[in-house]
Amino acid sequence: MRSADAYVASLRDGRAVFLDGERVDDVTKHPVFVEPIRRIAETYDRAKAAAGDPALTFADATTGARHSNMWLVPRSADDLGARRRVHRFWAEPSFGLMGRTPDHVACVLTAFSAWRHLFDAGGARFGDNVVRFHARARDKDLYVTYAIVPPQVDRSRPAHRHPEPFLHPGVVRETSAGIVVRGAHAIATSATMADWLFVSYITPLVPGDEDYAISLVMPMNAEGLRLYPRRPFASLATSVYDYPLSSRFDEVDTTVVFNDVFVPWEQVFIYRNVDLVNAQFHDSPSHTTANFQALVRFGVKLEFMAGLAARLAEIQTADEDAGVQATLGGEIASLCAAFDALVKAAERDPVITRGVARPHPQYIYAGMALQRRLIVDMMRTLRELAGGAFQAVPSSEAAFTSAETRADTERYYQSAAAGARERIKLVKLIWDFVGTEFGGRQLQYEMFYSASQPVVNRRMFKSYDWSNAKAMVERCLSEYR
Repeated sequence: MRSADAYVASLRDGRAVFLDGERVDDVTKHPVFVEPIRRIAETYDRAKAAAGDPALTFADATTGARHSNMWLVPRSADDLGARRRVHRFWAEPSFGLMGRTPDHVACVLTAFSAWRHLFDAGGARFGDNVVRFHARARDKDLYVTYAIVPPQVDRSRPAHRHPEPFLHPGVVRETSAGIVVRGAHAIATSATMADWLFVSYITPLVPGDEDYAISLVMPMNAEGLRLYPRRPFASLATSVYDYPLSSRFDEVDTTVVFNDVFVPWEQVFIYRNVDLVNAQFHDSPSHTTANFQALVRFGVKLEFMAGLAARLAEIQTADEDAGVQATLGGEIASLCAAFDALVKAAERDPVITRGVARPHPQYIYAGMALQRRLIVDMMRTLRELAGGAFQAVPSSEAAFTSAETRADTERYYQSAAAGARERIKLVKLIWDFVGTEFGGRQLQYEMFYSASQPVVNRRMFKSYDWSNAKAMVERCLSEYR
């Protein structure tokens, strides 16, 4: 199992990260990346300390070495339960705010390895590459993230019909040793603090897109790979007290540019095959397994939001109010409980094909359809419970330390249930969740990370068992004339 020191050292690899037009010398020392890297590093150390815990790890059948359950190929509902536990393990340190922790793309790679026959269809060497890289990532406990969404250049045209070739990532030439990739992907969350990048497409390709039909991995320091992060929210955080989430848990969405990146053949999973690229996520267990992780992580975030709501009611001495209790029960607790039930139903009622258990798609896509609604409803409820509290706060933590302002601040910002510093600390925490740029990104992430609502709804349509529902109607119709 990997240590924190080994993880941090791996990031000092010369990767080309550009922020505000300048190259970042060392992401592990740059102030906007230090804290999120620290969170991942600390969790690696916690995982290493728990290496012998069968609740979080499994033993390799051949070597006996223990690996994180994020790399476990699930064969049963119990195996999915083991995966759920490790997903919670990774989600809890960030309170569910970081979605692209190492266990997410580990789901994709594990599902690919279990479904190697799909990649074999393009040639056995590609199936070999998938299995080999999964074993490597598992054995080294690598942090892999992905880039699978192209820039929004012109959504009305497929990649090969853009006015300029290779705006989307594609193969510009082939050699005996590998391929050369050019283009860009728009969103590679956590790329600045991961080890490897998986590159392909979740958006459908069409005939004619063969030059773009790739599925491959590359190290973050690959020559020609450039990382362009959006503005990190930590750059706006004046202190942890004033911005407790922005300053620590921004995983930084990143645009990745491939300036003729050479990729050896052994790192290629699919090559110039449109059908296989389109099939890799949905024919394999990849999409449901990865979104199982996403739903487990979102469940942790819902619990955190429920705790924020309950604590806010207490500090405002409103927790005994019947109306507030009704709001907490009907608009917070019931939604959290229902969502948790969906996650556990997906786990306990798996679809097992070719000996591989995938979380039940019906419950996965139901959870995804609800996810984008719940984040809006829960944030709105937090805002309503807070009322004007967000406007009546001191400008910064300095109000509590300045000799000029300390007495007034401690007197007039208190509540009957808490001193001013404790009350303002909670109010600022909630505002950082729902009102700052960081909070806006959290809302946008949960609403759109998986796809637009119609896409998710169509997946739900295809996954729901309509046969029993229609059979019931037919039985009713047959009972009378």
